[in-house]
Amino acid sequence: MSGPVRPYVITGGRSRPSRNVLALESLVSAVPGADTTGAELNREHQRIVALCARLLSIAEIAAHLHLPLSVVKVLVGDLWDVGAVQVLPPATAVHGSPDPTQAGRLPTTLLEEVLVGLRQLR
Repeated sequence: MSGPVRPYVITGGRSRPSRNVLALESLVSAVPGADTTGAELNREHQRIVALCARLLSIAEIAAHLHLPLSVVKVLVGDLWDVGAVQVLPPATAVHGSPDPTQAGRLPTTLLEEVLVGLRQLR
């Protein structure tokens, strides 16, 4: 990224996505055959659609494109608005909130899943 101007230019000067439900763990997938004619999609929009041929999170998209999360959220919101992508909410939003009595503590099963995932990276 070359300086602070670029993210501003990429998002058209916007700093917030059109939808406030985009979390960094929200999953994004491209909608095959979506009609985006008439939509003003820049290069980054097109790259996101190409990346999301397979399911990716907002955080993964940001990492692949080397862009800040806030910029990716704005771009994904644009694509969602024109029907080019589909967004699935984070698992915690689907299955309810964690137990408030366990605030600050992660369930052992989650920690085990993270450990298994890290081992698979090797």
